[in-house]
Amino acid sequence: MFRLLKKITAVAFILVLSWQMLPAQKQKTFSAEGIQANKPKLVVGIVVDQMRYDYLFRYWSKYSETGFKKLVGEGFLLKNANYNYVPTYTGPGHACIYTGTTPAMNGIVSNEWYDRELKKDVYCVEDTTMHPLGTYSMSSRVSPNRLLTTTITDELRLSNNFQSKVIGVALKDRGAILPAGHTANAAYWFDKETAHWATSSFYMNELPNWVEEFNAKKMAAELMKEKWNTLLPIDQYVESTADDVRYEGLYAGETHPVFPHDLPAISLKDKDLIKRIPMGNTFTKDFAEAALKGEEMGKGSATDFLAVSFSSTDYVGHQFGINSIEVEDTYLRLDRDLSEFFEFLEKWVGHSNYLLFLTADHGAAGNVTFNTDEKIPSGFFDAKQVDSLLENYLQSVYGPGEFVSELTSHGIYLNQPLLEQKKIGLGDMEEKCAEFFSRMKGVAAAITAQQLKTGNYTEGLLSFIQKGFNGKRSPDVILSLDPSWMEWESKSGTTHGAAYSYDTHVPLLFYGWNIPHGQSSDPVSVTDVAPTVASLLNIEFPSGTTGKPVSALMNFYSK
Repeated sequence: MFRLLKKITAVAFILVLSWQMLPAQKQKTFSAEGIQANKPKLVVGIVVDQMRYDYLFRYWSKYSETGFKKLVGEGFLLKNANYNYVPTYTGPGHACIYTGTTPAMNGIVSNEWYDRELKKDVYCVEDTTMHPLGTYSMSSRVSPNRLLTTTITDELRLSNNFQSKVIGVALKDRGAILPAGHTANAAYWFDKETAHWATSSFYMNELPNWVEEFNAKKMAAELMKEKWNTLLPIDQYVESTADDVRYEGLYAGETHPVFPHDLPAISLKDKDLIKRIPMGNTFTKDFAEAALKGEEMGKGSATDFLAVSFSSTDYVGHQFGINSIEVEDTYLRLDRDLSEFFEFLEKWVGHSNYLLFLTADHGAAGNVTFNTDEKIPSGFFDAKQVDSLLENYLQSVYGPGEFVSELTSHGIYLNQPLLEQKKIGLGDMEEKCAEFFSRMKGVAAAITAQQLKTGNYTEGLLSFIQKGFNGKRSPDVILSLDPSWMEWESKSGTTHGAAYSYDTHVPLLFYGWNIPHGQSSDPVSVTDVAPTVASLLNIEFPSGTTGKPVSALMNFYSK
């Protein structure tokens, strides 16, 4: 009996010892202490403009093994990541990703909005107090001054007394500026007047030598020296519609939207062409690599952050639509660009030294004419015609006057000074306008600013509208169209901005430093990206954060 008890005691001791050692072994890889002591040298945020989630798998068989497939095969894929507000546009999308909150908090309610004090439309990164650098174009008088909260990139800089370097890169200025935040070392974008990468005086007094040297190579012109033909034989693009269909737009001088596209000829008529072809993504990738080298990013003692947005996917998508061979070819070429970029990062800092995430700023809708041909419910919303009808209606109720200052497919701004002058209650006119719109075909919801200020909508379409509503910047009456309805101008190609899955559902992947391989179908919001990165880096969340760290990923660090 004594010998049996002795054996049982010994086995129990071994089991207890093993149980105590197991968490310690896991902590070595995933604990907060381990992460804190071993931060990545570099964080790379990639936004693919207008990338629908299904693009990740629609063209899967044609992707290389070292681009998108590498991220899915070795990183962590969130299969059910969505935006939770409207409108889903480029400015709000980039702001959401990096601030961890929605337009209601960060203030970027659209790409442009009506400023009631200035009585004119303003651009989301417009700043007339700045002056352009690298160009004479006044369009580069820009900064992040309209962004109301900090970004994850700001918080990284603040966490170590500005030792980290932060740079934003995109063909679109808003795609570079909003991710880079308020405290960035630089943000760069493409200027069509000079065909150079430019910036503004918000960041510096003169361009660095490495930027001047890159611009001197005139790479945009080099990338447009040959015709754009398909990367693969065109008969292999079976995931797309035929090459010549009426749903697609035309480049300058073209009579049919077909391959090959004569880039040398088109570029003579279109200064902005590099943005609207897949070579624009190559141009962006090459400049991003030049930025890493020129600024020695990832080589210091503090973690640096490069925010890259690939904008050409958006331009090609708008022109040709989601089912076009042009869009498919653009993603196949982007896959090759990403493969080269990942290879560069591996050599520059090493696989275990950089943390990368990839997502999109919004998705895209099916073309209305295509949908109609395929018997899918859809339609056009003619804002100009509606503007005239609304003015006539309001004048019939309230008498003469121009009561509408601005009307878009997402809402109307009322002429508030005129209402005060005529002693017309703002709330009363808001309700009249909402009633007017609610009877219109194609309008899913019309809700007043007063309702959004006083109500609390926690789910459904109205919750999306409320999260996108900022009392000082948003319209007085907010509209949301029915699924697959678009503005009248979008007769060819596609557009976006809705609260439906085709515009809200986007890929979200984490890869690299301390990221386990896996995937999850649990619902997450794009507002969760910034707090997830902050948690991984053990820094403060952006000041307006409403998202939360992705539990499906963070659970690996608590095991």
